[in-house]
Amino acid sequence: MAEVSNTNHESGQQSGIGLLLQQNPGLGVTLIYLAISLIGLMFSWSLFSEFNVNIFNFTEVSDFLLAALREPMTFVMAGSALLVTWLIDWLAMHETRYWNIKSPKSIFAKTYVKSQKLGRHPITRVFIFVLYSYLFISIYGDWKANEIKAGKGQVIRVQLTEPVPDSGGENQAGNEVVIQGILLGSTNKYLFLYDPESGITSAMPEENIVRVLIDRKNTLADVDDQTRSTLPAESNEPQGRD
Repeated sequence: MAEVSNTNHESGQQSGIGLLLQQNPGLGVTLIYLAISLIGLMFSWSLFSEFNVNIFNFTEVSDFLLAALREPMTFVMAGSALLVTWLIDWLAMHETRYWNIKSPKSIFAKTYVKSQKLGRHPITRVFIFVLYSYLFISIYGDWKANEIKAGKGQVIRVQLTEPVPDSGGENQAGNEVVIQGILLGSTNKYLFLYDPESGITSAMPEENIVRVLIDRKNTLADVDDQTRSTLPAESNEPQGRD
């Protein structure tokens, strides 16, 4: 009877959630938006932290949504976390059935069985999913960061205009410079490049970018050294707003 009661309770919870989403489709869209943004946030943090960049200083909320959409593999990682969550829940369900047939006798066993009820709570399932999503996405982010540090990735050249302040304190168009490197990522306001040779990460404001040249080569080693121009070696900090 206890097993039937637990099953009916869980079915009632799932039916209630389904009914709520059916009556409020906008809520479902919002949850999907938040879920995708959370995936993008996890990936951006795990990737940029490998280059000592606090990505939150350069982003807006909408940037995390685009970060996830640019990296379809993050959805595969999140799907793997969903599979792990389902597997843990499936094992917990069968373990609950076992204890319903064979009542626990020791104090330890009784305490453990009570904790199993908490483990199958919807909030616990969400926590497990988020935890494993972060774990798997972080692994992918670390792998991508190592590839970029090794010089593998999309090679681009960015033509920039350096603003020069006039006597009135206002910025005017100045000299144009070209920076080349591996594309690390971008936000609505900044473009990030990484130079594996110098280890410099450049954050370039959108308003200073004249044009972006995409090289057909996929590694810096394939690009003619004569076309390369990087930031001064003594500048080790990402360029951006204070």
